[in-house]
Amino acid sequence: MTTQNAWFAARPSGTENVYKIYAESFVSEQHLEQVQAEAKDVVSAALGG
Repeated sequence: MTTQNAWFAARPSGTENVYKIYAESFVSEQHLEQVQAEAKDVVSAALGG
């Protein structure tokens, strides 16, 4: 998913029963933390959790 100020991608680990989130903010470290938290919510909802 991309926006004007950030992006994130999620994928299954492949070796563990977890997923990994990759993210980048073009604004600040605090914004990156917000992007990561919201990405986790999006992925969790998509997986039914």
